[in-house]
Amino acid sequence: MSVRTAVVGAGIMGDVHLKQLNSIQDIDVVALMDPNEENATTLSTKHDVEGVFGDMETMLAVARPEYVIVASPPRFHAAQAIAAMQSGAHVLVEKPLCITVSETEAIEACAKQTRRQFTMGVQRRQSRAMRAVKQFIQDGELGTVYHSRVWAGHIMSYAWGQYHHRKEMSLGGVLAATTVHTLDACLWLIGAPEPLTVTASTFRRLDKMKSPHVSFEGTATDSTVEDFGHAHVRFADGSSMSIEGNWLMHPTKHGNGFEILGVNGVARDVAPYVELEEGTKVIPYEFNHEEEPDDAVRQEHVEFIDAIRGNGIPIVSFQEALTVQKILVGIYTSAESGKEVSVKDLA
Repeated sequence: MSVRTAVVGAGIMGDVHLKQLNSIQDIDVVALMDPNEENATTLSTKHDVEGVFGDMETMLAVARPEYVIVASPPRFHAAQAIAAMQSGAHVLVEKPLCITVSETEAIEACAKQTRRQFTMGVQRRQSRAMRAVKQFIQDGELGTVYHSRVWAGHIMSYAWGQYHHRKEMSLGGVLAATTVHTLDACLWLIGAPEPLTVTASTFRRLDKMKSPHVSFEGTATDSTVEDFGHAHVRFADGSSMSIEGNWLMHPTKHGNGFEILGVNGVARDVAPYVELEEGTKVIPYEFNHEEEPDDAVRQEHVEFIDAIRGNGIPIVSFQEALTVQKILVGIYTSAESGKEVSVKDLA
C-alpha cells in the first residue's frame, strides 16, 4: 500500500519535495501544512494536493500521515518533528535540523520513545560516487585522516526562500543554510568523529556594500545573519577541520567543495575523487560505482520509505545529525563570544 505522506512548509523546499514525492508510486501525498494560506493554496494547486491545513495539530489529526517531511523554517523544526512522531509518523527534517543541541537530543529521545524512523534532508549522501569514496576511506585506503577542508556558498546571492536572511527564523546564514550540505557530506565520509572545540568568526557584508544585490524580498538592512563565516574544529580522534561559507563569492569554478587529507593521499569532491601518493608522485585513483540516481531528493525519499518498511536503515544516523548540529551551534556560539568553545558545554 502507498505511504500516506504530508509536507510541512509551502516554500521552495516544500515545492521541491512535492514534485519528487508525486513521482514515487509508493507515496500518496495526502496533506500540505503551512500557516501562510496563500502559499499553501498555490503549492497545493500546483501539485494537486487535496488536504491543505494551516496548523500542525489539525493536519496530523485529520490527514493521519505515516510519513511527514518538515520543510518549514528551522525555528519550528523540533516541535513539528516531535509532534509528527508522537502522532505515529516517521519524519524527514530538512537542514539545518533545528536551533539548539538540546532540541536535537529531544528529537532523538522522541524517536526512540515512539519507535519512529528519522532522517535529515541532506542529499549529497545519495551520490554513488560519494558512497564509493566513503567505502574507500572506511576500508583504510586513504590512511589516517588528519585534516579536512570544507567550503561552500553562492555567487553573489543569498539563499533562496523567505527566511534564510532572518536569524529569528533560522539557526544562521550561509553556514547553516548552505555550507551545511558540504559539511555533512565531509563529516559522513570521515565517520563523524566527535567534535571537541570550535573556534569561529562570522561577518555580514551585504548591508555594508555600495551596490548590494538583494536576492530576497526586502532590503539589505533586513538581513540579520552572516553571509561569510570561517571556523576551525578539533575532533576527539586528533584530526581537525576548517570550514568556510560565503554567499557573496566572486565567480569561481569551485565555489563548493571539500578536501580530506589522509596520510596516503587526498580525497576531494572534484574529479578525480582521490589522489594517492608514491614518493613524490601523485596518482589519480579511478572509482567504479553505480549509476547516479536521476534526482537526489527523489532517491532520499525512496530509500527512507524502504527503511520505514524495514528494508535497510536511514542514511543519516542521530549521531551524525547531532555532530553536524554541535558544530553549527559551536560556530555561532564562538563567533558571538569571540572565544573558542567546548562542544560539551553547548545546549
